[in-house]
Amino acid sequence: MCGQCGLILERAGPVGHLLRVMEGAMLHRGPDSTGFALYGEEPKSGRIVVRTRIADGTGADRVAGRVADEVARVQGQLAGEPDVRMSLGGDAALCRLLVNFDGPPAVLLAAIEGVEGVYVHSMGRRLEIIKDVGTAEQVAARHGVDQFIGTHGLAHSRLATESTVDVEMSHPFWARPYLDVAITHNGQLTNFHKMRRLMSQRGLQFLTDNDSELISVYIAEQLSLGRSLEDALRRSITDLDGVFTYLLSTADAVGCATDPLAIKPLVLSHVAGTVAMATEEQAIRQVFDSELVTEYVREGAVVVWDVARTSRSAVGAHSEPQ
Repeated sequence: MCGQCGLILERAGPVGHLLRVMEGAMLHRGPDSTGFALYGEEPKSGRIVVRTRIADGTGADRVAGRVADEVARVQGQLAGEPDVRMSLGGDAALCRLLVNFDGPPAVLLAAIEGVEGVYVHSMGRRLEIIKDVGTAEQVAARHGVDQFIGTHGLAHSRLATESTVDVEMSHPFWARPYLDVAITHNGQLTNFHKMRRLMSQRGLQFLTDNDSELISVYIAEQLSLGRSLEDALRRSITDLDGVFTYLLSTADAVGCATDPLAIKPLVLSHVAGTVAMATEEQAIRQVFDSELVTEYVREGAVVVWDVARTSRSAVGAHSEPQ
């Protein structure tokens, strides 16, 4: 069973390092791949951070040049040189781009993925998704996760049960083409194919056939319709069938939701403005060195945190002093 965790810091700090340590404590839950959804401080207006995978890493510099041309074609511009690092698995490369762009995100996404062999893992003003095959230690060391300074984020270790060990199938997933929305998920949807068909008919797009990606796009669509994150999460409990406990993050909030049986566990704790959540309590204890009060998310529960205030509104949480 996969392991997931989330963290909200009282103020910007080493969120990448802390999530790496938390996820490392759950290595036994998923050694196949590890991913991080990290939120930095607000960049300059109009700048989008793009994280991509380039299938042919040996020609990454040439491909990055073609990406720059396509970005320019849609009235965008790269800000600085691409940061290209070889993947831990296969011959692919992972590439970080800073793009000055004021148009619709879907236009930028289409331009970048119009280059053959380029797949976008995330786009955001603050969000960066870093994921690769390997353990939390290995992925963090290769891609500089420990050096990331930010306010909040998610992490996930995956045990591949129904698909190959592949970077594209690794969590977190980005809710394309919506900026700054990411998800980690533990479980399986039984109405995935029906929901995907209906969502595709509405024009929504997916990079993979993973049910976790579908949840992220579903929530992002609800947010785009003007619903609050809490309302969107509540709707998901009714609209999604199957087993799920998921964490969903935006530029200014983190939320979680569980199915009506809550088979997949999630433990919460907060101390002095810092909030941590994880599949296992031992992961949370990597962050806090004081005595904790933990909260086990109950059946059909929704919890939402405002990152700026780390205030919480919860339904169905249960507190137990430890």
